[in-house]
Amino acid sequence: MDRKLLILIAVGGVATVFVYFGLQNSLLFPTYFSTPISAEEAVSVVAHNLNLTKYSTRDFSSRYVYLRGDGDIFASDINSNSIGNLIGKTQPTLTTGSYFAWEVGYNHNIYFLDGTTGEIVSTSNSSAG
Repeated sequence: MDRKLLILIAVGGVATVFVYFGLQNSLLFPTYFSTPISAEEAVSVVAHNLNLTKYSTRDFSSRYVYLRGDGDIFASDINSNSIGNLIGKTQPTLTTGSYFAWEVGYNHNIYFLDGTTGEIVSTSNSSAG
């Protein structure tokens, strides 16, 4: 009976280690469902939200950022999802959650879109003080 218990504990421990390393490894590679949208897709979402039928992507600015729930904006890299230095401040997010996001500017307004879903999570008016 003691031998069966030791084998069961060993198998459980090995399984736990495999699951742990599997989860750690999965964080390094974006999956199909969490691949970030492109800058062009983010601009398209904003244009659609503004009911623009004819627009040029040159009329928009975009950059990939990390947006904290309190409105702090950090530089970010779309390829690694690394978080860099604080680069600005905006309105808190609608859910107060933090996001890797696209910052899309158009006509003195800035829209922050969830980097994966394209949902607008915060807006601000850059001409207001």
